Amino acid sequence: MGLSFTAPLILLLIPVLLGGIIYSSKWLGRMLKPKRNLLIILRSLICIFLILSYCGTTFYWKVKNVTTFFLIDASDSTLSERLNMEAFVREAYNHKGAKDKIGVLSFGDNAQVENFVSSDTRFSKVEGKINGNYTNIENALAAALSLFPNNSNKRIVLLSDGEENEGSAGRIAASLQQQGVEFKYYKIKDTQKDEALVESISVPQKLTLGEEFNIYVNINSTVDTQATLHLYNGRTKVGEQKVQVSKGENKFVFRDKAVDGGIKDFKVVMEADKDSELKNNEASAFTNVEAKPRVLVIQDNGGEADELIKMLKASSLDYTLVNSKGAPSTLAEMNTYKSIITCNVSADNLNEGFLNNLESYVKDFGGGFIATGGTDSFALGGYSNTPLEKVLPVYMDMRGKKETPKMAMVLIIDKSGSMTEGMAGISKVDMAKEAAIRSLDSLRVNKDEIGVLSFDGAYSWVVKRQLINDVKTIEDDIGTIRADGGTSILPALQEGYNSLKESDAKIKHIILLTDGQAEQTGYDSLLKSMNDDNITVSTVAVGKDADVKLLESIANACGGRHYVTDEYTNIPRIFSKETFMAARTYLNNREFTPVISSDHSILSGAAEGGLPSLLGYVGASQKETARVILKSDEEDPILTVWQYGLGKTAAWNSDISGKWSANYVTWSKDLKLWQNIINFTVGSFDNDSASMDVSVQGSKATISYTDKKNEKETDTSAVISAPSGQTEEIKLYPTAPGKYSATIDLKESGTYMINGKQTSGGEILNSINTGYSMQYSPEYKISTGSDVMDKLVADMGGKVITSPEEVFKTMSPIKGQRDLTPFLLTAALLLFMLDVALRRLNINFSRLKELISRIPRPSKAKKSRKGKYVFRETGKQQLQSVNTYEVPVGIEVPLQTVHKVKAPEEDKKDEEKAETIKDNANMLDTSQLLKNKKFKK
Repeated sequence: MGLSFTAPLILLLIPVLLGGIIYSSKWLGRMLKPKRNLLIILRSLICIFLILSYCGTTFYWKVKNVTTFFLIDASDSTLSERLNMEAFVREAYNHKGAKDKIGVLSFGDNAQVENFVSSDTRFSKVEGKINGNYTNIENALAAALSLFPNNSNKRIVLLSDGEENEGSAGRIAASLQQQGVEFKYYKIKDTQKDEALVESISVPQKLTLGEEFNIYVNINSTVDTQATLHLYNGRTKVGEQKVQVSKGENKFVFRDKAVDGGIKDFKVVMEADKDSELKNNEASAFTNVEAKPRVLVIQDNGGEADELIKMLKASSLDYTLVNSKGAPSTLAEMNTYKSIITCNVSADNLNEGFLNNLESYVKDFGGGFIATGGTDSFALGGYSNTPLEKVLPVYMDMRGKKETPKMAMVLIIDKSGSMTEGMAGISKVDMAKEAAIRSLDSLRVNKDEIGVLSFDGAYSWVVKRQLINDVKTIEDDIGTIRADGGTSILPALQEGYNSLKESDAKIKHIILLTDGQAEQTGYDSLLKSMNDDNITVSTVAVGKDADVKLLESIANACGGRHYVTDEYTNIPRIFSKETFMAARTYLNNREFTPVISSDHSILSGAAEGGLPSLLGYVGASQKETARVILKSDEEDPILTVWQYGLGKTAAWNSDISGKWSANYVTWSKDLKLWQNIINFTVGSFDNDSASMDVSVQGSKATISYTDKKNEKETDTSAVISAPSGQTEEIKLYPTAPGKYSATIDLKESGTYMINGKQTSGGEILNSINTGYSMQYSPEYKISTGSDVMDKLVADMGGKVITSPEEVFKTMSPIKGQRDLTPFLLTAALLLFMLDVALRRLNINFSRLKELISRIPRPSKAKKSRKGKYVFRETGKQQLQSVNTYEVPVGIEVPLQTVHKVKAPEEDKKDEEKAETIKDNANMLDTSQLLKNKKFKK
């Protein structure tokens, strides 16, 4: 034990300052000697304490206990050695000393405590949630350093392959040395296997349309092998090469041409004959092809888009025509087009990827979207509650004064044994149940009624007709339908009628679905009764074995529609469409002339001489912030537009094929009208005033946005679309005038689409798109044989160990220490306050001493012969009387300074008198103070 100083030479000031204090005491000559001496002592102590604190005084002692932290590398590159590392730690536990304490950390990109510091805890295995895509040894060392207890010898044992690919362990070496940490390194053996990987690919950052360019592919290998390289542009394969890969680094070149504009995602996939890891066999890159706007046209059936294609050709616009099944499914593919137009397309025929990415394409990346009508679009095409409805400027259902009155619908579903048949593992009865649920979704909660009847040889209610309020329960009940038995339609149809005629709904409708044969007679009176009660019936014949003729006659007799389908997956779409058709307000097959509702640039050069008539449209309702340009004679929207985020969308509720728009096909201004509509959705922001860059460190990317023209702070944000299609919006924070940035985590490999935008008061000022290609984890790259860890061990005076027995070999004990500076400063402050009090307060030390001496001293009680205690008066007065009272022998009773001690019944008065005497004794003698004051004068 002892004291140590960080600046011991400063101690030489102590005698100098003490001499100064003693010399300066002559100015204290007027003070009384006791007071003067006390001040000299106080000031000397203050001086000593301040100098000791300034020179860094520390109390130290030898520390015998040791704390050891095991750091287990849990990154992907050491996965094959994980069990060996766990066994190493467990074995090392058996060799620890009695005073050793142990903690365990696992790490990859992050670090997590597996066992807190303890002398008893037993480690079993790594259980922490570790991001194994990176190895960050620096982070693990810093975490261990922060967890060491004070006043303990410190040891770190690192178990790793040393392949650090994030952070730098060398940056923390100085901190480890400063705290006296003993460092030991157990190197994981590198079991080299035959491995070939795609190191990277590179393409030009920007291209122009029609430009030819090279794509460079870098391959690294530990062995000579044959390989095949596949080049993809998005989902389309555009090149293939069979190559000879040599041991070491290899470079290969693909040649391609920019045939269309937008951000292009390229990917190379390698298939090697000799290879052990597949996760590193592909890499991606992106480029931005600058070109004039390109339009994507989607149709369900051939001929629907013919008239639109003629207008696009006449306008010299680049376009691509695809069937709805071939619609792009990724955001990168969609972003190659400035606008997308659907021509009477059903939502059921669009793939899930297209629907999931449509909102982000429009809202976040400024794409345009136009939906045109027909009997398979809008409400009749299943757009309700889909991204199509979300981005369009109209609601699919009728609202306001044209709201559909109360509906009651009964679904009669065949559940005979033949309904178990199907395609691709999906039975007809499963599709029927899905169709019933789709109809339920198209009806209104707390407004409409639904009932579901199932039948085979007999019928039963699956869902009794009821007001829709508990959707989940109804869906669960529909799910209980099981196929079995024969087919008997008439009794079920009669039961459906009996139920509906009791309903108070204005619209009553039955949908009958069957795949078989049933009674051929007995329907006439029932169908007549249905007509009399205004109950309509539509039928769905499923498969070639259904009685199509019977079902068609039932539908025709009851004012419904008849459907025949061999594609069982169409059944839900038919039911959904039929639910809206039953309302009789959605499909409008009649001639009318559109009315101009508001002036807009879309009508410029097209509407001056009036508009031709249309022959029909699909009903919808305007959204609150949308703008209706053309409306029907019944004020239903025909042409509606709005801005949705960065993009613009339009809804044309009539068709474009000529069925309803025959008068427009021959109209001379139809081309101008559609040029204006398309140009409205294609319009975008000027990107010359802003730029955006992406820089990556490990798994984190920093997005930097620069406003080149405006240094005033504005709301700036970025939307990131991951390769999986998930999107995230983040705020970019100002870092300098006109500059904004933020950091995000990159959790997937592939190309990220990034859009940055600036807004002010809800108005979009700037928008710019870019991307970033994230490669596979560096953990899957070939080992470089780095000597980073060997250098760290050497710099720290550490040791490379090879067995658990070497972990706890004796280490030089360190000194436990405590900094005394806070205590010395506190003592100096208290003494300084006492010094001030002595100098500022007029304290008479002689009088104080006299008053202290006058404080009565208690005399010892004497025991009386009768076993009683006697209390006597003390002080200057003579004893006048002695009174006694009984007190148990052996109990000490304090003696009080009183004139007399009387009987117990007079104690109260005596106590009051005693208090008065105490107060008088504690008062200062003011007469003496006045005398002292007079003497000084």
